[in-house]
Amino acid sequence: MRASGPLVGRPYGARHLAGRLEQGRVRKDIARPAILRPARPTVSFTFDGFAHSAARTGAGLLANVGGRGTFYASAGFAGGSGPGGPMFAAEDVARLAAGGHEIGCSTFAGRDCARMSLDDVFADMVRNADALAGMGLDQRLTSFAWPRGQASHALKAQLPGRFTSARGVHSGLASGRADLAQLRANAMFGLGALRRCLAILEEAQRRNGWAIFYAHDIAARPSAWGVPTGLIERLCGSAYASGMRILPVRDAVASVLAESAQT
Repeated sequence: MRASGPLVGRPYGARHLAGRLEQGRVRKDIARPAILRPARPTVSFTFDGFAHSAARTGAGLLANVGGRGTFYASAGFAGGSGPGGPMFAAEDVARLAAGGHEIGCSTFAGRDCARMSLDDVFADMVRNADALAGMGLDQRLTSFAWPRGQASHALKAQLPGRFTSARGVHSGLASGRADLAQLRANAMFGLGALRRCLAILEEAQRRNGWAIFYAHDIAARPSAWGVPTGLIERLCGSAYASGMRILPVRDAVASVLAESAQT
């Protein structure tokens, strides 16, 4: 199956003006408010879709610094090909989970949720979970990522309770006053990506914050939505050298919520 979802044809979040304005309103509509105060600076590296290079190179780079990542799977892409090359396969899912990485949930087809009915979105979530279970995944899906970063007021309000968080694509730290139904995250691609990402990482280190990064594939010359190998190596190295925790979103949410309750 050839990938035809959020990473084909347009960049993350690229829509007409009315759509962008509506998404701005959706982000301001806090569905699951939380005050997140990590005890230590924390970073999560996440991959959407996701490409086989993320499952191999990305997981390896994180393991090299004692970290683990979150791989938001859209099962409809499995075994196919996308802009970043081959997509993940069933064996990638089992191997990542066995290595302590998190398999997160997107939707089966990676479609724009803001343009789908609630019933269709929920049905696609279930279809995705069933397909991943069929690939041998035996861990519970607790983290969700909005395909293309697009959500709606109704979807955020009715996000299934089994998801402890949902990740968006709006930049900034996922700490302080936060919305667990649309956590902030930062693209590891695009103009000035290295400068932007290092600034976010330094802010998290300085403020005891939680930074989330995302991309689709990894290569020396990645796709438009991929992260250059050197860039993620630089981020991993900086995080490790400063003593940051490098956690999957699932583990970061659990740790930060527990720590925040004690302050």
